[in-house]
Amino acid sequence: MPAPQPPIQRLKKRAQFLYVRAGARTARGAVLVEARKRPEGGPAIGAGFTASKKIGNAVLRNRARRRLKEAARQLLPEHGLPGADYVLVARRSTPDAPWPALLDDLKSALIRLRADLEAGPRAARSPKRSSESD
Repeated sequence: MPAPQPPIQRLKKRAQFLYVRAGARTARGAVLVEARKRPEGGPAIGAGFTASKKIGNAVLRNRARRRLKEAARQLLPEHGLPGADYVLVARRSTPDAPWPALLDDLKSALIRLRADLEAGPRAARSPKRSSESD
């Protein structure tokens, strides 16, 4: 019998998106993924989806979000970290990217973010670039 899959909860409030934005992030091809552990933890995985007007008109933005939702439904239970929230941000290529490529991009991003989140808060943020005047 396979291990039970952690439930996925939708992020719906702006404050939840802003909280995740302060965490780790990685971009892969057709998707940008932001992730952050919740202080209270828990067995659920939080998932939010966004597509800005840079993607295109409402039809393209909705298509991009629908594709990200389905990809997350397939991959988050296996590759996401329970007790963490993820925000999937559509990029210009998301609505038209080949489905296997989109799944590969998301899987790669989730694996990277899981390693960053498990390593701790100091490793999860990329270092700021120092000035060239040294």
